[in-house]
Amino acid sequence: REQTLNQLLSEMDGFDQSTGIVVIAATNRPDALDPALLRPGRFDRQVTVPLPNQAERAAILAVHTRGKTIAPDADLDRIARGTPGFSGADLANLVNEAAINAVRAERATITAADLDEARDRVLLGRRESSNALLPEERHAVAVHESGHALMAALCEHADPVAKVTILPAGVALGATEQLPEAERHLYSESYLTDLLTVQLGGRAAELVVFGEGSTGAANDLANATSVATRMVREFGLSPDLGPVGYSSGSPQYLGDHPDDLLRRPYSEQTQRAVDEAVAALLRGAERRAVGLLHEHRHHLDELAALLVAQETVDGRVVLDILGHPAPEAGRTLGAEPHVGPGGEGPGGGPGAAPEAEPDPGAAA
Repeated sequence: REQTLNQLLSEMDGFDQSTGIVVIAATNRPDALDPALLRPGRFDRQVTVPLPNQAERAAILAVHTRGKTIAPDADLDRIARGTPGFSGADLANLVNEAAINAVRAERATITAADLDEARDRVLLGRRESSNALLPEERHAVAVHESGHALMAALCEHADPVAKVTILPAGVALGATEQLPEAERHLYSESYLTDLLTVQLGGRAAELVVFGEGSTGAANDLANATSVATRMVREFGLSPDLGPVGYSSGSPQYLGDHPDDLLRRPYSEQTQRAVDEAVAALLRGAERRAVGLLHEHRHHLDELAALLVAQETVDGRVVLDILGHPAPEAGRTLGAEPHVGPGGEGPGGGPGAAPEAEPDPGAAA
């Protein structure tokens, strides 16, 4: 408050360079600080502490797994790859959840399956055994997730598929986990376009198989719209608007609303052009996904049938299915689903992380 700030500043003004006192302060709301704190002679040096990168996450995981017995198959580097945006506290919680899973299974060793299940619980929420899907819902979710998985495997610039599951967890009815090969700091237009195609792959699969969409794509549409809006407004990747950027210019802090439409720095006419450009990007991604899934309809049916039977499949199985030739006329798809290397997911199939950012929807 103001009186606390004034007292702090008056006390700091009394310090002498020879007193040997260093004043250190920390905040996660720098936007709320008084500019007087940053004037010369006050807090002269600012240190921004970002979230850890991939190598740092692996080192943090190594710290938190000390004193715990880790199985040889538990690869901390792989876990670090699959946890972008995790803080040190998040990683500590992940290791604790994995240890709890091992104890529940009456084991003293933490396995890779324990770490995967702990990651899914942190990202998606708790899996309720009572949250069972109806048979027709299982098939619909399997088709939806198969669409995501096939798009991720077919799009050249998309992140590889690690796991696909139709086991409900939290608010997600199913999930397709993509594991980036490396931590990205720069995103090309090709990558973002493929990202939109992957996010709309679930809805496209529903359109191809059922001829209509469902509420399961709500979160996918919200995420895809957010990405497309930033492509148009901030990154200058729309041929209609051209190289213009309307970024807010200020970082987002806790409690801030992600949209700054109330203080947008452009006219209503420009807003209409932005809306049209965003819609064009999304329609183009959906058309591309629908076209690819029509070409690979037999692969879509085979993967969906396998998911219904096994609930969780490894990413290598998706690639193996894509290598299967089209079935001959009269053959029934899915009668004997093929299981490639990797087989069924670990331990009855934990849920998986949503593919783009981390806010799973009804069928992420």
